Amino acid sequence: MLKTKRRRIHEQKGVFSITTEPQAAEDELDEARRNFDRLTSEREEQQEMKRNESDVQLLTDALRKLGAPDVLTIEAAVDQGEKTQLISSSAAREWHPIWVRASQVFRIVMSAIARSEAPVKTLIVYNKSLRCSVPTSDINELASLFGSKSFNAAAQHVRFFALSVSTKVETDPQKIADAYAEMSEVDRAYYEAGMGTNVGLLSNEKPAAIFENNYPGVAHLLKQMPNLENLHLHFYNTLQGIPKSYVKVFTYIADEIVLASLRRLRLRCFYCDEASLLKFLRAHPNIERLELREMHLTTGSWSPVLDLLLTMSSLQEVTFHNLWKPEAGMLHLGPNDPSKSDWEGDGNSSFACMGGVMVHTRTFSRKDIQNERFEFADKPDGRQYGSPQFHRWITAREVECGPP
Repeated sequence: MLKTKRRRIHEQKGVFSITTEPQAAEDELDEARRNFDRLTSEREEQQEMKRNESDVQLLTDALRKLGAPDVLTIEAAVDQGEKTQLISSSAAREWHPIWVRASQVFRIVMSAIARSEAPVKTLIVYNKSLRCSVPTSDINELASLFGSKSFNAAAQHVRFFALSVSTKVETDPQKIADAYAEMSEVDRAYYEAGMGTNVGLLSNEKPAAIFENNYPGVAHLLKQMPNLENLHLHFYNTLQGIPKSYVKVFTYIADEIVLASLRRLRLRCFYCDEASLLKFLRAHPNIERLELREMHLTTGSWSPVLDLLLTMSSLQEVTFHNLWKPEAGMLHLGPNDPSKSDWEGDGNSSFACMGGVMVHTRTFSRKDIQNERFEFADKPDGRQYGSPQFHRWITAREVECGPP
């Protein structure tokens, strides 16, 4: 019907069979298109399920033959065709296909680990791949897998776990295609110029983006890894607007996770409240190395957190980078010493403002912690200058934390 724009009518009159093909009405064509799209989507989903099952079994067999792989790493690269080299996920024009495939690969790998019960000690998932993460909603969909005895048996062996997660992402291929088809002329110009487009980003208020099942998945996964010694977690925003509701991701982690052997912790780009961050740190007093990078407090203050860190006697090194206060901008990390008012660090730790130097990154040794006790100078007055350091800082934040 879609090709000929005619509908076929078959009638039986006595011993005669009569077929006619009158012109189809527009509403009939619309219904035919919807049915065709639905059937095509269902067929593609069935084919994808078969391919995924085959991939799971292949990886399962490989893990069993390897015996006891110490390290399993998943990172992303983009294949643009036979005549070009692989490029990084951050250099790809379109981000949607990367997210869709990243989630599929994550599901395949986790399923294979469960099926093989592989005793992997180091599991790294998109830790170095820029602009590539697994949506927290997709992780939650694997709750039954993570709760299985076979996955739990394998996860007991993990000592170092690194994972990059993101806000909700639309993964329905047809909805993504529809969004591209409805692009404005400006967006299409960018798209055709090879610069990509943000069309299809969900709003931070859309029901699908703030559905409660988007939040607990990471905690469910971590709960299966009680022997972790080293944990790196990264959060990426794919929403239009600030993802404040995703503070619940870290709240679930703080409420449900206690890792008795944890010695190293790296948190990047998370939104959390003071209470949850304090609760998690108090539950892990033996941390030796801590990095809080691009962390956003939605309520409370950094002062109680810094005071708590001073009491953690095992802490040998701590790095702060872009610590954000609720409604009050970024915490200035400059030394509280008038003789060091122009302290700039290594050149990548600060940028110049009209009233002085704004320090956004500092690393403290055990000796530094004891001597300086996280006492910082007042934030410099005035706007920042348009220096190369400032522009590098802006770009680095967008690349590391989103949106795409």
